[in-house]
Amino acid sequence: MKKILKRVGVISLFGLMMIGLAACGNQQSADNKDSGYNSSISKGLNAVAENKFDKALTYFDNALTQKPKDSKAKAYRDQTQAYLDTQSELKDGEVQKAVTTVTAGTKVTNGAKSLNTKLSNLKKTAKADLAEYRQLKQDVADQLKITDGSYDTSVIRRCQDINWRKKPYLKKMKPDVDKLLKQAGQQSSSSSVTVSSSSSSTTTKAVSAADKKEAEQMRTNIVQSDPDSWDSVALAHVPDSVIVAATKKSNDMGGDPDTTANMIAEKYPNIKKENSTNSDTDSTDVGDKPYLNADEAKQQLSALDYYRKNRSEIEITSTTKGTDDWKFNFTKGNMTGTMYVENTGLISATSSDGKELGSGIWR
Repeated sequence: MKKILKRVGVISLFGLMMIGLAACGNQQSADNKDSGYNSSISKGLNAVAENKFDKALTYFDNALTQKPKDSKAKAYRDQTQAYLDTQSELKDGEVQKAVTTVTAGTKVTNGAKSLNTKLSNLKKTAKADLAEYRQLKQDVADQLKITDGSYDTSVIRRCQDINWRKKPYLKKMKPDVDKLLKQAGQQSSSSSVTVSSSSSSTTTKAVSAADKKEAEQMRTNIVQSDPDSWDSVALAHVPDSVIVAATKKSNDMGGDPDTTANMIAEKYPNIKKENSTNSDTDSTDVGDKPYLNADEAKQQLSALDYYRKNRSEIEITSTTKGTDDWKFNFTKGNMTGTMYVENTGLISATSSDGKELGSGIWR
């Protein structure tokens, strides 16, 4: 009997030892997992600080491997993926898609502050790229309609000065830009070309050296008077003659640089920046105006040339609120399409087969 009890005691002791060893093993495994997770998060954030987003994505993936359900690791990974996807889309000329992607990235919850900042900055860049793309697209389309050689020198010059390597987001415009430059070159070599402003029926006048200097000074004064409202890059593309004429008119009225800028903006609305008083990650982040409701968005359709010209033939069949826009599905005869009114101030129309019908700015 004593032998039996002794054996039972030995077995029990052995069992307790095994349980203890298993517990220690589990604890060690948990500690190792936490250590690996923390290391991956830290290294990922360091990679973000160095703008090495591919590397950062790998580290955040590793953190998720350690803790598959961790919300922080998932948020960091989603933010990084959004940044990489936006860069890739801009490089491929998918500017509208890039704005949508980066906007979604800024709305990720539980994200890293450093990634929030980088995504917000990238969002501003993507929106500026989209505005430049749409303005150029409209300007080039207008110039391609010209048959008498009365081209706008500022548009032709902008087309000539495009660095396609530095501005890949404009790449889808290259065929039309090349066509315009070829068309303008052929007409200028075969006939006397009269260059006129695309936003006016009057001829763009050549300016003197003094006028040119005055125009440059006014551009500087405008930007310095309110750098948050006026875009120096867009102003540089406004013809000197337009700047000089607006300056004279403003001076006659006793105006200031801001008054002059508003006069210029009547013909060149893209010189106005998109101001923001709210956080970039807020759904009402564009301008000081809250997100449009359906009726307000519908009213802005009149800012679109395509809609104004075809209003009597267009029937809106449905209205849908998107992440940062309103979508109006419509029919026009046998054609169907969608008009987009974005809270950024941009407006566009696309047919159901992917053809762009026009774009504009409502804000």
